[in-house]
Amino acid sequence: MPPRRAAPAWDRQRPDTRAPLVFWLTSFALLTLCAGGWTERTHAEPQLASLHFAVPARPGEARAEAEPEQALAVWSAPVSPDEKLPIVIAFHGKGESLLGPQRGYAAWVEFYGLNKAYTALLGGPLTRSAFGGLVRDGELDALNADLRARAFQGVVAVGVYTPDLLADVGKPEKIARYATWVARELVPAVQRAVPVASRMPRQVGVDGVSLGGMVALEVGLRFPDVFGAVGSMQPAVRGRESQLADLAELARSLQRRQSLRLLSSDADPLLPVTQELSLELRKRRIAHQLVVTPGGHDYAFNRGPGAIELLFFHDRALRELAE
Repeated sequence: MPPRRAAPAWDRQRPDTRAPLVFWLTSFALLTLCAGGWTERTHAEPQLASLHFAVPARPGEARAEAEPEQALAVWSAPVSPDEKLPIVIAFHGKGESLLGPQRGYAAWVEFYGLNKAYTALLGGPLTRSAFGGLVRDGELDALNADLRARAFQGVVAVGVYTPDLLADVGKPEKIARYATWVARELVPAVQRAVPVASRMPRQVGVDGVSLGGMVALEVGLRFPDVFGAVGSMQPAVRGRESQLADLAELARSLQRRQSLRLLSSDADPLLPVTQELSLELRKRRIAHQLVVTPGGHDYAFNRGPGAIELLFFHDRALRELAE
């Protein structure tokens, strides 16, 4: 969504109250939704498809060949057979890390309402009930106006197991190895497995919540040659705000333009941390958006503003980058 106020390019913030919808998908499901959506949409009959697929072994991981780790991709039916969709790698929170690789990877679909949010964005217009009430009227109106002017076209959203790297913040080499795995092994695996996934340079974004918000920053900012958009929701980065802003400054020095968005909520205990990170980015004149919605640090936020923002931001940011 465009910034709400005029601001220098390095200081884009938008107080936001958008909240998403709960969007749910089952294994290998192909959902055909009712026709007759918004007349402005480009999809005549909104559809969703999903795919579970094996991913390369993570660095340092020992696993039996009989139990390969998986990822879960969700996407909308393309307008034409030749159309390719941008990719978003989505990292989950610490709670789902405790479930282990065999369940945690599906968190955005199973627990965070990704599919319902996707369906809502394809169908439009969005309503307060779609956001579970976590939206202000003015922001809802602005979002719907934006969607009327330019329909949501969709992304390939990929859920992957997120190890608890919060325990390894003192081991930068371990975080660096994981980031390298995502950029150099996971992304190509997605492009091979999902037929509609874009193979164009930098048509990939990363995003995540809490633990996943920290991981998204670490991964995305380390590889601006791969990731054209970096989102981070309620990031668990307390005490590391300056370090991550330095990483963003290094990414900018490589002359690779990235869209960067921070998302929090007014009752999130990590809101001051997110605001401090935004302040450090502004000190370095790093262009970014700071979005603050209603809500807490909980599943209601993930199923509301979290899921909608993950899809909407990357759809807009990555498509604009390709123009």
